[in-house]
Amino acid sequence: MKWFNNVNPFLFIKILVYCVICVMALQTFLVQVPNREVYQAETKGMATRTKNIYAERGQIMDRNGVVFADNLRDSANSEDFTRMFLQGKLASQVVGKVGYNGVGSMGLERVFDLRLRGSEGFRVSFQDAKSREIYGRSENVAEAEPGKNLVLTIDRNMQEIVEKELKAGVAEFKATSASAVVVDPYTGEILAMASYPTFDPNSKKQGVGNMAKNDIVAMTFEPGSTFKVVTAAAALEHGVVSPDTVFADEGKCWKWSERSEKICDTHPYGDMDMAEAMVQSSNVVYGKIADKVGAEKLYLMARNFGFGMKTSDSFYGEESGKILQPYELTRDDRTLKTMGFGHAVMTTPIQLVMAYSAIANGGKLMEPMIVKEWRDSKGNLVEKKNPVEVRRVISEKTAADIRQMLHRVVNNGTAKKVMSKKIPDVVFGGKTGTAEKYNQETHKYDRERQVASFIGLAPVENARFVCMVLVDDPQTSQKHGGNTAGPIFRRIMEGIYYHPDLSPASYNLAVVNSKNNCSLDFVGMKADAAKALAESRNCKVQFEGNGNRVVSERKDLNDSLGVTLMLGEMSAGKMPDLKGLSLKDALEIAGNIRMNVEYTGKGRIVEQFPKANEELRKGQICKLKLKEKG
Repeated sequence: MKWFNNVNPFLFIKILVYCVICVMALQTFLVQVPNREVYQAETKGMATRTKNIYAERGQIMDRNGVVFADNLRDSANSEDFTRMFLQGKLASQVVGKVGYNGVGSMGLERVFDLRLRGSEGFRVSFQDAKSREIYGRSENVAEAEPGKNLVLTIDRNMQEIVEKELKAGVAEFKATSASAVVVDPYTGEILAMASYPTFDPNSKKQGVGNMAKNDIVAMTFEPGSTFKVVTAAAALEHGVVSPDTVFADEGKCWKWSERSEKICDTHPYGDMDMAEAMVQSSNVVYGKIADKVGAEKLYLMARNFGFGMKTSDSFYGEESGKILQPYELTRDDRTLKTMGFGHAVMTTPIQLVMAYSAIANGGKLMEPMIVKEWRDSKGNLVEKKNPVEVRRVISEKTAADIRQMLHRVVNNGTAKKVMSKKIPDVVFGGKTGTAEKYNQETHKYDRERQVASFIGLAPVENARFVCMVLVDDPQTSQKHGGNTAGPIFRRIMEGIYYHPDLSPASYNLAVVNSKNNCSLDFVGMKADAAKALAESRNCKVQFEGNGNRVVSERKDLNDSLGVTLMLGEMSAGKMPDLKGLSLKDALEIAGNIRMNVEYTGKGRIVEQFPKANEELRKGQICKLKLKEKG
């Protein structure tokens, strides 16, 4: 203690300062010499930053360049973006949605996420002491590559027509939902595809759930009577049942053994051949046809049509459906028969519409196309998709025979409500279906829950469109496919044929006002009653032919939208005069007297056999030759 008191305080401070200097010198030496590289790396890390460069996501657009999905940049921060769906709810189940992480979460946004997303770039930036970027010293190490632009086969205008009619149909028939798809049967291009209810992909609050489900590819159901074309195709293609084979006086129900559970129709139809059974949608006859065809042939025909397997890699959530193997169909004496009229098989709407497209185009199964082409960010073509023929399923002759049956279904069978007064020159063909839902818990069919459907060809020959409509659980008194899905199909086709950009040029219907005074149905009326009705509506009419009843009508687009009414006699005993009529009108008259028709050519009828006023005999076939004017 005495020693400390004798120390010079200034000397102590000097020693302390020298010690601090020595420590600092040592630390500097350690930093600059032994650990030089370590501290250089740390200093450089504090002065530089690396970051990813955003890659512009590719657009999704319709076949005509109308944009469905695009990107909206944040003006305050160019690296922040929002995926915008410029058409709102329209085609949202097809296009899909992008998640918060910028990755496609559903629909085509998910299926083609990698191609739409592109490749992000990489940037090294130098920063000052306040962490501000020194742009003169910063550089992009790797540039961002924008995603490709996806061009769909969808037509925005047709999509809008389809979605509008589905929404109206759900309200009218008090249904759970409704779906529809329109296809070009020769290329497989999907022109419109939708389900209702749907969702708004721009909404941040709306829950999606089942509304995002594209039922056309993701719904599996028993097709019911729409499957009868497959049974007919198997019978015709293998020569098991000819078109002329008559199933005599079938009655209402068929019970093939004492222990069997009977198969029934809605009421007795009498004598029927295959075509008439298609017209009346007879389960009894098609159960018998399936029994004659056999499990192996019917199974192979269904597989060749594409049932039981996915149709494409381009659809999000597509199901495969299911068809039973031949050994499964023959485990009992009933299952094969019920498959003949669309039970014991699970299909998807896309499988069915492609099968009907094969019938429309002459027997070739096409792969459904939703992608038309890919383009780069500058609009240059990168990849063009071409139609893909999967296989020939049936011969042109078999396809033509089935098309004739499908026309008679619309003209004189279960789909009469499909016939359109607004486009009388468009001759439809198609098939209705009403399938009871199978309850997995009770293992029985629920008669209160049904899927009603209609698949139509427009027109039935040289079809421009094949369209399928499904109505899930309609709650009106008339639940049949012809009374629910059929009218929706008709309104979709009317919308297409009256649209200036969609209507086939040969029909030139865009210039016609669908609400003109002559939008009346005169066929079947007596001449004086038709005249009185026309005068009350201020509709200009003129009469041609002899007889006291209107057998057909022809609208004159060049004469104030007037109508020419063809007079004749509707008698099943003598052949009516069909010359000069459209095919639609001729088939309607033949249907009224339950006469099968074969025809060649296009336009109006120039020759017929039997000739006018000849006596008719049961089962006689009417042969018509058509020719266009000029």
